[in-house]
Amino acid sequence: MKIHSSILVAALACSAAPVFAAENGNSQYAPGASQFYGGAIPPYEGFYFLSQTSYFSANRTNDSNGNKVPIDFNVKAAVETMRFMYVSDIKIGEAQLWGQLVLPVIHLDLDTAFGSDNAFNIGDATTTIGLAWHPDRNQTFVLGFDVGIPTGSYDEHALANTGLNHWSFQPTLGYHYSDPEGLEFAAAARMIFNTENTTTDYKTGNEFVLDYAVGWNFGKIRAGAVGYFIKQLTDDAGPTARADGHRGEGFAIGPSLTYSFNPGLQVSASWQHDVYAKNRSQGDSVWVNFATKF
Repeated sequence: MKIHSSILVAALACSAAPVFAAENGNSQYAPGASQFYGGAIPPYEGFYFLSQTSYFSANRTNDSNGNKVPIDFNVKAAVETMRFMYVSDIKIGEAQLWGQLVLPVIHLDLDTAFGSDNAFNIGDATTTIGLAWHPDRNQTFVLGFDVGIPTGSYDEHALANTGLNHWSFQPTLGYHYSDPEGLEFAAAARMIFNTENTTTDYKTGNEFVLDYAVGWNFGKIRAGAVGYFIKQLTDDAGPTARADGHRGEGFAIGPSLTYSFNPGLQVSASWQHDVYAKNRSQGDSVWVNFATKF
């Protein structure tokens, strides 16, 4: 989060269609969610809250070469993600112990050559336990372990689902640098180890995600750029998995603007455009974030 909020927000089930990498194209982490909150656990004990309202839209899905698949395709996903975090006064060596619970609510509209469907329900929750180091007033290093929990609504016969019906385990590293009158930089890298969907016997390959943000502080205003890189490192497996493993990859970037009312209250907005995508949908995401300390 920064001094205002925290790191790693999760859980946006972006879309669903048999032409995607991963089972139905879904992941239990939304690439690009961290933004300037990446690696930014505050050093002060207490409860923190982060609301992220996001809207994703795409009218194309791409093949393994990044070319548009010539089929009718349109997806829209509106998500409200609520993140509750507690920073404790417990120290392990020089590190501060913290934890969080992330709860998404998803409205999904999907229209493809395979049919149309929509869903409105909770998504898969995420819990985190982590450690944060604050070597000086400008820097924070974070080590976290996220667990994606299959709490979302799921029906194997539905085209649109807000849940994935499997677990994931996500070790994460984060770094945050902030000069109140200058440069700010954030990065969060994670591995996503997916378990099998026992209903369909499908196992999504393991994924690597790097969220990044870089900007400049002008008093209470921060302007910068945010985005992500995602790459699937192992093949999908299961009765309906493609022989080539159908690994996904993508890169996004876009502008971000933040206003800090005080060190504990912040509002920000960003737009992230998918510059390229392989075996994934290619579209745009808009985020509005509200962070505060209780």
